[in-house]
Amino acid sequence: MKKKIMIIDDEEPIRKLLSKVLSGSGYDVVTASNGKEALEKIEAVSVDLIMLDMNMPEMDGLHFLRTVRENDITHVPVLMISGEANPENIVESYKLGVYDFIRKPEQTEVILKRVENGLKIGEIINFNEFIRVELLMARKLQKYLFPDPAAKTERVNINTWSLPLSDIGGDLYDYVLFRDDRVVFLVADVSGHSISAALYTAIVKMVFRNALQKSEIPGELMGIMNQELSKNIPIESFVTAFCGLFDPIDHVLRYANAGHPKPYCLNRNGFIQLEGNDSFLGPIADAQYKTYTFPLDGASSILAFTDGILDIVNDDEKPIGHSMLLDVLKLRGKSSLEKFKLIQKNITSGEVVVNDDCTMMLVDLE
Repeated sequence: MKKKIMIIDDEEPIRKLLSKVLSGSGYDVVTASNGKEALEKIEAVSVDLIMLDMNMPEMDGLHFLRTVRENDITHVPVLMISGEANPENIVESYKLGVYDFIRKPEQTEVILKRVENGLKIGEIINFNEFIRVELLMARKLQKYLFPDPAAKTERVNINTWSLPLSDIGGDLYDYVLFRDDRVVFLVADVSGHSISAALYTAIVKMVFRNALQKSEIPGELMGIMNQELSKNIPIESFVTAFCGLFDPIDHVLRYANAGHPKPYCLNRNGFIQLEGNDSFLGPIADAQYKTYTFPLDGASSILAFTDGILDIVNDDEKPIGHSMLLDVLKLRGKSSLEKFKLIQKNITSGEVVVNDDCTMMLVDLE
């Protein structure tokens, strides 16, 4: 499809000359004799680039640019045409989005090259707009992936928090509360960031919920998920995940770990890391996952998190995430929820550097 260029100039000979040059180079051309006429035409005609005269009656170039920007009429590149060299007007034009200038008169080769450059800029603008829309859609998608950030039953309190590195991230959390007060929960991290990661988190969420229809045992759940993910995500991608099942009848935690950072169990005696780890989800279709059993002593809490928290560094790029986490867990006289909120506060304080998506889930078991 031919690129369409709008020429806005009050001098008819200039319009005809530029039209001849551009048409001869394969471009479609639409013309206007001033900014006011151009505004009327641009509402009905989609163009890829505007060549704009600085000095015109009724509405000059700067007035046209201000009107376009203030009313968000178009974002196409603008090449300014001017016979003057007023530095203030030139600076103002650049502020209003003009990408380049040509003089009156100008060599044909120069005109065509600067038009070509402007069209390349336009392609970048269009691509950025496409990415912006895609990111917006992906952000909306992720909004519906996550359950409520907090939930409460007679035996369980759940609190979650997630901070994506960019607009959207590759972390996922989910939980299901059963009528008998059992709860199954998942914290996962999809490799990569941005749009692809958001799409993969949607797949992981769907696979997790489908697997729950076949089994509630964490190791079996992971095996089912792994088989499905190995067929639905690229070979170079993978998912780390921790899945836990709390059973209030025998007061134990059953869990499986697929290459994920080992969570901590917090209780009145301090805290302990939950041992056991198997391979990532995705790369090995027939991988096996063990279900571990951890007895819970009275009121306990499980703190699961993604590796973005461990990857936090200070201003000197020294890793401090793990030590920061342990320092908070060692604090006495604070509840598990208070420690959870303090970790969150430390991460968002602006005093550390976050290099990856950060997600936490705290499951308080009565």
